[in-house]
Amino acid sequence: MNALKFRNRKWVVLAQLLIFVFVLGCAGGSSKENKPVGVDSVESVKSGKYPKFEFSKEIHKFGEISEGEIGVCDFYFKNIGESNLIIKSIESDCGCANFKWTKKPIKVGEESKITIEFNSKGRHGKQYKVITIYSNTLQKKKKLILTANVE
Repeated sequence: MNALKFRNRKWVVLAQLLIFVFVLGCAGGSSKENKPVGVDSVESVKSGKYPKFEFSKEIHKFGEISEGEIGVCDFYFKNIGESNLIIKSIESDCGCANFKWTKKPIKVGEESKITIEFNSKGRHGKQYKVITIYSNTLQKKKKLILTANVE
């Protein structure tokens, strides 16, 4: 009888340990907005100097496109801030876009671009897509807009 109690207690302790590890892992969080992007972002926080985007445009209008067509556009920008700019990631609200950008830090005064490919397959009518850029700027994220009328 004692061996059975010991074995059950062992499983209870193991289950508690697994729950503790799971909770501890979840408590760390993974917010994109609070994670340092790299060495340059840590230095920005310490120095109070941040990079800053200056886009030539923040909205791209594809106009009329056919369903299934892939629209490509470039968003040009310049780092007008006081430290290197790092783009950590880019996301869309629909999963219908692919992005290309330099993964290297963009120095103060340098220009670069983000290329976006909008896939209109399975889409119809007016489209309004929000593109979110996560970076080491003071605001942490920047939004760009794509519009199209898919026929």
